[in-house]
Parts: sequence; structure tokens; C-alpha cells
Amino acid sequence: MSKVFSKKSLFVSLALSIALILAGAFIVGFLGFNADSTKKDYSSVEITDVGYMSHSEQAQTQLRDFCETEIEKQYRVAQVEVVENMSTGGAVIRYRLASGTPTAEFCESLQTAIEGAGIEGVTGELVTVAYHVVEDAPYTDYIWRTAVALAVAFVIVFAYVAIRFRLGLGVTALIAAVHDVLLMLAIVGIFRIPAGVSLAGVAVMTVFLSAAFNLFVYGKIRRNARSEEKKGMPVRELTELSVGESKAVICMVAAGIAAILIVCGIVGAFIGADLTWNMLAALIGTLIAGYSSLMLSPSIYAAIKEKWDAARAEKAKYNYASEKKKEKSAKEKESADEIQ
Repeated sequence: MSKVFSKKSLFVSLALSIALILAGAFIVGFLGFNADSTKKDYSSVEITDVGYMSHSEQAQTQLRDFCETEIEKQYRVAQVEVVENMSTGGAVIRYRLASGTPTAEFCESLQTAIEGAGIEGVTGELVTVAYHVVEDAPYTDYIWRTAVALAVAFVIVFAYVAIRFRLGLGVTALIAAVHDVLLMLAIVGIFRIPAGVSLAGVAVMTVFLSAAFNLFVYGKIRRNARSEEKKGMPVRELTELSVGESKAVICMVAAGIAAILIVCGIVGAFIGADLTWNMLAALIGTLIAGYSSLMLSPSIYAAIKEKWDAARAEKAKYNYASEKKKEKSAKEKESADEIQ
């Protein structure tokens, strides 16, 4: 039997995982998750130009630059975004502010300035100026929903595996799913990877990916356990054999998912760092799910199966002894009746 599936290796793996999870819980408890840019309150000034797409490129550039210059006189602009409406020919130029909150008076003065700027095609009848304040929802507004979603996912995984296979594998799948999610969240917290509401989706993905990998391994275990040539094999040897037969497929699938996540993360570096951080969290969850299905989960199952088999054997032994005792008592009573 390989040392990978020994009781000592299982103890070390669980101890390391628990240490990381506790460290992550401690950090998140005091500092929270490192919030991404979607979790920051901000204000924006929006210029709506109904005839924007009919202007020349030069006029469009002049309008954007003029507005940014005017806004920068009082506020610092962090980002400029142009949202075009192809059906109406208009557009909204959104100036996200790094600090400060504009007022209605400021918007009125900016609109007056735009009207007097003399930009070709830009008129007061077609241009309006407004401001918006976006406030981040606190963790308490959505964290309980995430907990409920994970709880439902855990129940689904446990019920499905327990019904399709056996209770022991259902318990193992549940332990693996909880371990994988908590470890992913702990690593995200420890290394201060920016996280927002989308981390809930990554957590649920980790649960079902862990279940999918484990189901593949469990299928191998069941097929080997039912085969005539391997039926009497010790549970740890049978588990190790099944994991060996599953390793290539799981590694290939995990590598394919990881490659997609890496590509999306690279794309995120150009279109928005938040996507990169989400893909990094998902990559961590994928690697943990792969490791768990090939190392941790089989070891947990072997330990549980050995305990249950020992308990079943002890119960059978006790029942056998009880039956023998009843038979002896019956014979003694029968002998006593014959003497009388």
C-alpha cells in the first residue's frame, strides 16, 4: 500500500488543511476579504448626448476631452466609459470619479459650459448632464444567501452520492466538498486575493467540481469492488487501485479547466482586473478539487469503510455469540425437561 493513502498521510493532510482554514478564518474575521473594485462606493458624472453617433470623430473626442477637463477642475476622474446606443444613435459618456460626490449645481454648470463650448453638432437640446452615486452593499446583505446556496449544494451532493453509491461514499463526498470550499476561501483570504460577490459563484463551482471528480473515482471503486478478481481485496488497496485508474482522466479534465481559467485571467488583465482575480480563485478551487479527489477523499473513504467494516464484523460476532448462547440455553432447558 502506498504511503499516500496511509492513516498518517491522512492525518497530516487534514491537519495542514485545518491549519490553513483556521488561519484564513482568523484573517477574514479581522480584515474581511480583500474587496475588488466592484465593492467600492463611487460617484459618476454622466453626459447623455442623443446625437453622439452622428458627430464626427473629432467632435466626439472634443466633447469627451472638454467634459473631462471641466470635471477635473473639481474632482479627479478615475475612469471614462462611453456606452453607445446603436438603435437611437445616442451615447452616454460616464466619468467615474476617484473621490468626491458631485452636486446638482455642478451638473447644471457643466451643462452650461458644454453648450457654450462651441463643439460642432453639440447643442443644449440634445445633451443632458446628471450624476449617480453607487453604494456598495455590505457583506451581510449577501453572505447569508451564499451560505444558503452552499448548504443546498452540500445537501444535493450528499443525497445524490449516498443514493447512487452508499452512505459511506455520501459522507465522504460531503466532507470533501466542505473541505474544498473552506480551503479555497481560506487561501483567497490569506493571500488577500480581491474578492466580490462573484466569489459565491466560485464557491458553488468548487462544490460541484469536487463532486464530479469524486463521482468518477467512486465509480471506479464500485466497479472494482464488484469484479470477481478484486472482490476480496482490502479496502485501501482497492481504493489505491481505483485512484490510479482515475488519475489520468481527472488530471486531464482539471488541466483543461485550468487552461480555460488562465486564458480568461489573461484576458481580464486587459479588460478588467476583477475577472483575473475571479479566475485565480476558480483556479485555486479547481486545483483543490483535483487534489481532494485523488488524495484526501479516497483516504477518508478508506478510513470510514474500515471503521464500518470493523463495526459490522463486531456486530456480526456479537450476534453469532448471542445465537450460540440462546441455542445452549435451549438445549439445557430441553435436557432439564427430559430429566423431569
